[in-house]
Amino acid sequence: MINTLATSVPHVACGLNFLDSVSTEWRLYQADADISPEWTESADGHVASVDDFWSQLAKQKDGLGNPKYVNLMVVVKVALYISHLQATS
Repeated sequence: MINTLATSVPHVACGLNFLDSVSTEWRLYQADADISPEWTESADGHVASVDDFWSQLAKQKDGLGNPKYVNLMVVVKVALYISHLQATS
């Protein structure tokens, strides 16, 4: 599904290397033990917003201190942007 989402925004998915990177990062995300269940809760104990969750994920670093999910976050940001545009229409 992540590849379908990535290819549905062709101005973002600029090539096979990008799509391969998104797929790889998605699989890493699915297996990531550093993702905290606490990210799904807001400070007041309610369910956190989707934006807050992905914001926490965007802050994750790899072993060299580089952002861990660079290409995946591009796709996520576009998807969140589109959903916000549709919500205000």
